[in-house]
Amino acid sequence: MQLDFRAQAAEIQADIIQLRRTLHQYPELSFQEKKTSQFVKQELEKLNYATVYSGKNETGVETGIVAVFNADSPSKAVALRADMDALPIQEENDISYRSKHEGIMHACGHDAHTAILLGCAQLIDKACAAGMWPGKVKLIFQPAEEAADVEGKSGSSYMIEAGVLKDVEKAFALHMDPEYPLGTIRLHEGASMANVDTFTGIVRGTGGHGAYPETGTDPVYMLSYVLPALYGITSRAVSPLAKAVVSVCTVKGGESTNVIPSAVEVSGTFRSYDDETRDQLTKEVKQAFEVVKSFGGRADITVEHGEPALVNDEEALGEFHRVIGDSFSEYEIKNEPYGLGGEDFGYMAREVPAAFAFVGAAVENGGSLHMPTFNINENILPEACALLTETAYNTLVNLNSST
Repeated sequence: MQLDFRAQAAEIQADIIQLRRTLHQYPELSFQEKKTSQFVKQELEKLNYATVYSGKNETGVETGIVAVFNADSPSKAVALRADMDALPIQEENDISYRSKHEGIMHACGHDAHTAILLGCAQLIDKACAAGMWPGKVKLIFQPAEEAADVEGKSGSSYMIEAGVLKDVEKAFALHMDPEYPLGTIRLHEGASMANVDTFTGIVRGTGGHGAYPETGTDPVYMLSYVLPALYGITSRAVSPLAKAVVSVCTVKGGESTNVIPSAVEVSGTFRSYDDETRDQLTKEVKQAFEVVKSFGGRADITVEHGEPALVNDEEALGEFHRVIGDSFSEYEIKNEPYGLGGEDFGYMAREVPAAFAFVGAAVENGGSLHMPTFNINENILPEACALLTETAYNTLVNLNSST
């Protein structure tokens, strides 16, 4: 048996596509992926060489799934990860496998990521049957990438705490990229996706009658000074060389056309690539609300720090580069950051050397990430499956040959 993973993945292309379409029809939100995880578990249990772990006791989160091949091997291990949750978006695509859950959609490609990793499981199982898989590999099917719970934790954090990365030397994951066509891949060393932080500020005054604003203090008026201060942070308070953004996303206040409210709430997000800029943005966002004091008001500000910046390790990224050079030489590699979006694989990348790639999957008239018209070129599914599988294989060979 020759380990031509690209050819083997092509042979199961129809199967991977069907897996993706089934998952696409039945999307579930973060921490609610019960049927999704059951489906994944059933598929994994069809295999001969996978030891399957599930549930909170074994994975740290109720809907988590981990499949381990060569579980008893003393060798060093690598991990491959896919996220499983969907978004609260109403799908607008006119396709046969359109979401059957109103107001919920796989608009970020997690259905594809899960199907790809299930395809990897098939290829690895086949290699194990032939006695040709070189060590221990963990396939991590992670819930709740898109949202955190009341504890401020996403699925990655819980799975790390449960020890799923124990004995893992390197971890790999990928993401659908609707901005580039099939045959392109974004690989970037270092910080490649952002720290994700949110803020909520409540500006408080006395409120009063709309006809007599002079008798009280007006938080809406005060907010008109806070907003320019927030929007000016990235152009005046942070180095223009830093990758950063501050965005106001909600403003809430008032219920009547003749009553000045006593409070107005504003919330938003700020993003950065490094901890120094993150700390500076935190300070400046809080400082922006201080202006209300000069108008007789006060402000309550809450800042919540979410997932950390995704930092690609040089050596782990090199494993992707080697596989592309050997088996996907016609692919165009784009060495550029992936933007200021967030990715909770960043937690795993802080625990072990890791690499995360964006693979071109653009389709004509397909929307971007998190849009109701998001879709992908399904020909990427076997390609990405082969890329991940071969990367895991080569990494294990390199790791265990060095011991």
